[in-house]
This record gives sequence, structure tokens and C-alpha cells, in this order.
Amino acid sequence: MKSLKVLAVLVAGVMGVVSGMAQTSVTANSTAVFYVPTLIRLEVNVSTINFGALTIADYDAGYKDAVGAQIVYVWSNRPWTLTVAANSATWTGPWAKPASDLLLRVASVNRPGRITYYLNTLTGLTVGGFTLAQGLPGGNFQHTMDFRVLVSWDNDVAGDYSLGFTYTLTAP
Repeated sequence: MKSLKVLAVLVAGVMGVVSGMAQTSVTANSTAVFYVPTLIRLEVNVSTINFGALTIADYDAGYKDAVGAQIVYVWSNRPWTLTVAANSATWTGPWAKPASDLLLRVASVNRPGRITYYLNTLTGLTVGGFTLAQGLPGGNFQHTMDFRVLVSWDNDVAGDYSLGFTYTLTAP
């Protein structure tokens, strides 16, 4: 009797192994991972804003405009801020023309729902700079820029003038 019980246990054990060997599928879990760093890109379509030769009419008006003279492009995978600052306090030229005589503004944007703020009032440049625009993550944000140079019969003597300025894109 004892031998029958041992035999029954052995048969049951072998049947368990055989049935385990009859599996038709097994699973193994996996995970895909990657890291996304902060990615930003800033481009301009032209680097020189050329007002050309000023005229008597420009002097009489006190300014000359360059409407839509530049497009500033922004890409960012984080909320972003675009600032601008004059590279120096004065223009190069025969007279120390203040940087603030170059005014600019964002005249239009292509994605107003994603660009949460933009400066649409002509504002004079300063060395300290100011915020031009802010927005949500996204790409190919286009800021069409208007420029104005102030001129004066009393101060702006004949000659070539130049002022560098810098856009800075941050994604804090």
C-alpha cells in the first residue's frame, strides 16, 4: 500500500512537470526610457536692419520706420522668455547717439495662443534690456519685428551710424 502511495505521488509529480512543459507562451516585461534636456533655438531671418539713407522728410518727421524688417524665430520645449538689449549705450558714428533712439516692437506673432505675451509698443533699446515675448513650449514661433530710428536736426550729424543689439532666449 505504501508503494502504491509513493507511486501515485511520483506519477502526480511527473504529470505536473509534463503539464508545465506543455506551456505555449511566457511573458517578460520591458521598459523604454529616454531623457529630454531643455532644448531651445533662436534664429533671425536677417541680421542687419538697414534704414538706408535718411531724407529731409525723415528728419522733419523725427524718425524713420523699418516695418516688418526682421522675423525672430523661437523653438523651446519649456516655457520661454525672449529679451533684447543694446550692446552699448551709444551708437557708433560721428555723434554719440543714445541706444534708446532705436525703438522696436513685436508687430505680430504667428501663434498667439502659445505666445502668452509680446511687447507691441515701440520701446527704446537699453543696455539693461527688456522682455520682448514669452510663451509656452512649442516650435517655430515667429515674431515679426518693427523698428524705428529717431532722428534730430540738432543732433544727428551726417555720417554712418551703427548699433549692435542682442536677442536672448531663456527657458528657466
